[in-house]
Amino acid sequence: MVEQVTELLKRHVSIRKYKDKPVAGELVATLVECAQMASTSSHYQSYTMIEVTKNEGRQALHKASGGQAWVLAAPLVVLFCGDLNRAEKYFTGLDRRVLGNTESYTYATIDAALAAQNMLAAAESMGLGGVFVGGIRNDVESVAAAFKLPRMVFPLFALCIGWPDDSPGVKPRLPKEVAFKTDFYDETRDEEYIAKYNALISEYYEKRSGGEKKDSWSEHSGCLVMAKTRYEVGAFFKKQGLLQE
Repeated sequence: MVEQVTELLKRHVSIRKYKDKPVAGELVATLVECAQMASTSSHYQSYTMIEVTKNEGRQALHKASGGQAWVLAAPLVVLFCGDLNRAEKYFTGLDRRVLGNTESYTYATIDAALAAQNMLAAAESMGLGGVFVGGIRNDVESVAAAFKLPRMVFPLFALCIGWPDDSPGVKPRLPKEVAFKTDFYDETRDEEYIAKYNALISEYYEKRSGGEKKDSWSEHSGCLVMAKTRYEVGAFFKKQGLLQE
């Protein structure tokens, strides 16, 4: 069983094309159950998942994400939100101002991410595939309005899931020595490792694109960061009652 789990995790790829085949209701129920069993800070469970079945909701996510087609095509789309609304309403003995601080935002975001990763891993174990869509944060305000998110609830990303109709191949990750340190943050050889990694990623993109793209990791990532600065996300979250201090 250990080998099966580790091999499953090591062959993860983002799937953006799906067969025209639904994800049955009992499978969805299992995925939700697996998501809910993820670790959660102090048992707060500070997230909400919204299955998006109606065209209006799909269109709202599609528009906000910059036209990512898989948001419309995937058999299953789930919007993951950080949720401090329940805490504000139902936690007893609470100074509600604390929910507006950065720590509360942080644990709600982590809770949602852990639940989503559980859902995707469970889906992959069933032969399904999926992709996270952070692009919905291009317009968090419109997404919040489309899904009637109350105060203290904030959209983080969508997860598209379906039966794979292609696979882009496993994308190489950073060298272990760069991402995993021992005892302290040792950068001694990072420049050397990342130079080799840039060459590897450039080769990956060239092969995947048929020679049309040869970006290194540094070039690709730097370009995307500048293309998606999303300064307005923080302003909207503050309007929702978050990140007050």
